[in-house]
Amino acid sequence: MMLLRVILFLSLACGLSHATEATSTTSEVKKESTLEQSKVTTTAPAAAPTVLTNTDAEVDAHLKKIADDPRLPGVALSEGISQITGTAISPLLGVSALGAWKYFQTPAHQRHLLPWYCHPWAWGLGLGLISIVLLKDVFGATAPALVKKPLDFMELFEDKASALVASTAFVPLVALAMAQMNAIPVQDAAHATTSMITPAEVGFATASPQLAFLDNSWVRFAIYTPVMMLCFLVVWLSSHAINVLIALSPFGLVDIALKFSKLFLLLLVTGASLVHPLLGLVVCLPIIALAVYMSGWAFRFTVFGTVFGWDLLFGRKADKEDLKNGIRCFTARKTQGVPIRTYGKLKVNGLGMHSFHHRAWLIFPAREVPLDEPMDGITRGMAHPTITRSDLQGRPRPAFLLSPRHRHCVEDIGNQLGIQNFADSPLRRGAQAVKGWFAEVTVASRTLVEGNPAASPPLPKLQ
Repeated sequence: MMLLRVILFLSLACGLSHATEATSTTSEVKKESTLEQSKVTTTAPAAAPTVLTNTDAEVDAHLKKIADDPRLPGVALSEGISQITGTAISPLLGVSALGAWKYFQTPAHQRHLLPWYCHPWAWGLGLGLISIVLLKDVFGATAPALVKKPLDFMELFEDKASALVASTAFVPLVALAMAQMNAIPVQDAAHATTSMITPAEVGFATASPQLAFLDNSWVRFAIYTPVMMLCFLVVWLSSHAINVLIALSPFGLVDIALKFSKLFLLLLVTGASLVHPLLGLVVCLPIIALAVYMSGWAFRFTVFGTVFGWDLLFGRKADKEDLKNGIRCFTARKTQGVPIRTYGKLKVNGLGMHSFHHRAWLIFPAREVPLDEPMDGITRGMAHPTITRSDLQGRPRPAFLLSPRHRHCVEDIGNQLGIQNFADSPLRRGAQAVKGWFAEVTVASRTLVEGNPAASPPLPKLQ
């Protein structure tokens, strides 16, 4: 797995720098050629022939390189979408790869002009975090769950921070490069300078006046940026949901399978875009479409994992003051049109009925959903309590999942909701039985060691 990630790092770095290379090269060539032309104009008579210097030869070489590999608008769009999709799957790897690649590709005397994430302290920190994650993945498979799971939850918050950095420092730059690449650079042999063919010269001039505004690269940038941000967000949500599944899964084999599925997506996107940008677009579009379809579930699951991870890592505990305005919980199943894993508050309304209050996407107006059937039980679990209601056969069924912060105030929650039926989950009962058995064995062994075997009780049997 480590070798595959190293290969992915190198290939993704090449792809990420490809979109901005043509724009920066064109700008540098234009500046150099303008300076040389002004020097020739001021130092030689108008009728004298122009002598080709070494700088002129370098300019001609740059212009020939641009002419041989023009960045067509469709190719630039395909590359940008591929880069956004790949970076959304692994934000820390994408931003660090771009920064390191651009740093080593830039001449030493120009490196101070690079953005902050291209400096060694930024991408070096990112690559260091990636190395720690690799070590955790390699050696964590054999580590106990009490050691590995906190690291998995820490990786959740690292992925959120990396996505925030990538969405602000990477996505707008890709959108800007895509907007500028819609102008194709060509060589003007008479003046030895680089001119730009605008979209009006290749098609927008014959279009309707309503499309003439697209001739401005900043207008295209304003259009590309929100679209690329939306693509990044939906793909990252689906990718982050895989990390949440890894953190919540108690089985090591499931963790490995989920990690390989995410790595496969990374290799698929990167490999396809390296073969040809249009092939990368063909691969990325179904991924984006599937991510849009799953965005609602992925968002709810991301909130679920964030709340659980925060409570478990920092040992949060709820008190009576937290319960006054409602019990914060998640729906355990689809309830009266409310999707599963929806975050909200469970309250008792003025009629004495249980009602669930929530906001769609956490930002839309609050909605109250009266519950047809009352909640009649609370089950204590190993990590978190669960509010239940009985089915037609009288068996308790999970209705709402409480966060780990409510483990120590189950009785207070019952008083708040009018629930008096408490029970322990089978896993919790088993753990308590094992704990009691070990306690009895310890007491019996201590009595034998003290030298009074007649008074010592027989060793207990594990039920």
